Amino acid sequence: MKTFLDITDKAAVLAYVRNRSIVWPAAEGGCWEWVCSTTPDGYGRFTADKRSYYSHREAFKASGRRIPEGWTLDHLCQNRACCNPIHLEPVTRGENSRRARNAYWVSFMRDHFAARSVLRKVGGSVIQAGVNA
Repeated sequence: MKTFLDITDKAAVLAYVRNRSIVWPAAEGGCWEWVCSTTPDGYGRFTADKRSYYSHREAFKASGRRIPEGWTLDHLCQNRACCNPIHLEPVTRGENSRRARNAYWVSFMRDHFAARSVLRKVGGSVIQAGVNA
């Protein structure tokens, strides 16, 4: 008998998403890259309760965070297949479009996301630590 995902069970949703992703080490950006079904433009998706869901949106909500009505999630890591909630930020559709068109922002986030993750964990600036040393 096939078991179905209870979309209201936050822990089950996070486990489901994480188990169907390649989980990259923090040194490589820490993405949870969805490896199952994707949309033509690369976003992860799955079916539960006879409905289709985006993996990144459901992982974000299951982590206890809220997406304001009419807003979207920006992948700070620039990886559309990523569903790691800490790589996602709710923004207006306009802001998401502006960021996507800004080549500098896309390049900076792609090149420095792993470093930002480390900075958040140590609670400071690696650059300042190097200067003071």
